[in-house]
Amino acid sequence: MVKFYAAEERKILARVVFTGILLSLLYAFFTDTLLHQLEQPVLRYPYVDITYWLMHGLGIPEFATGTMAWVFDVLLIGACIGCWLYPGSRILVWIFLVLYFVYFIGCNTFGAHHAGNKIGMLLIAVPFVVRNLASFNYLWQGLRYLLLFAFSSAFLWKLFRLSWLQPDQGILIMKKNWVLYLYNNTDTVWANVLHWLLAHPALVNGLFITGFLMEGFFIVGFFTRNFDKVLLVLSVLLVMGFWVTADANFVELLILCLTLSPFRLQPPVHRPGIHPS
Repeated sequence: MVKFYAAEERKILARVVFTGILLSLLYAFFTDTLLHQLEQPVLRYPYVDITYWLMHGLGIPEFATGTMAWVFDVLLIGACIGCWLYPGSRILVWIFLVLYFVYFIGCNTFGAHHAGNKIGMLLIAVPFVVRNLASFNYLWQGLRYLLLFAFSSAFLWKLFRLSWLQPDQGILIMKKNWVLYLYNNTDTVWANVLHWLLAHPALVNGLFITGFLMEGFFIVGFFTRNFDKVLLVLSVLLVMGFWVTADANFVELLILCLTLSPFRLQPPVHRPGIHPS
C-alpha cells in the first residue's frame, strides 16, 4: 500500500536523508572531488545540454570553482548540516538545493563526464521544500517511480539494442572499463580478483545476464508495491554489480532506495482515493 508519512516521520526521514547526503559530501572531500579540490584551471565539458549551456553562459560554475571555491564548499556542507539540525526548515533545504545543483553541474562539467550518480542526492531533497504534507508524500512517491524508471529503462536499453544476445557482452564491458586500473595496479588484491574474473568469462557473462533480468524485474514495481523489499535488495546488488563488472560507482543513487524501504512510526494513514496495490 502507499506509505503516507506524518509530520514527525517527515522530520526523522529528513535527518536520514541529509545524513546520507553529508556522508556523500565527506566521501567527495576524501576523494578530492569537491569544487575547491579541482586543479586550476579547470576544463569544461558542457556536452549537448541546454541546462549546462545556460549555467556556463551565466558563468555560475566558473565562479563557484574560482579562487573562493572553498567558500562554496563550506556553504554547501554547512547547508547540509543545517538541514539535519533543523529538518523542518524549508529555507535551508532551498539553500542546499541551489548550492548542490551548482555542485552537480560543476562536478559533471569539470569532471569531463556527465555522470548521473549524484542525481539521487539532488532529487531526494526536493520533497522537503514543500509545506503541505500531502504534497511531500506525493513527491516522495514520485521519487520511487523515478528509481523504478532508472533501472527498468536500463533493462529496456539493453533489450532493444540486443546487447543481451552478444555472448561475450559481460566480459567485454569488464575488459574495457578495468583495463586502466589493471595497467596501473598490477599487484593489488583487487587486481588479483579482477584477473580471476577475467579468467572465467562464463561467470562474468552470466553476471551480466543476471543483472539484465534483475533490471527488468523493476517493471513490476510500476504495478504493485508488494515486491518493494525485493526491489530494495536487487537495487543494492545491481549497484554492487555495476562496480565489479564495469567500474561504475552508483552508490550515491542508492539513497533513492529509501522510497522502497518501510519507514513507520505509527500505523499507515489511508487517504481518499489511495488504495492498497
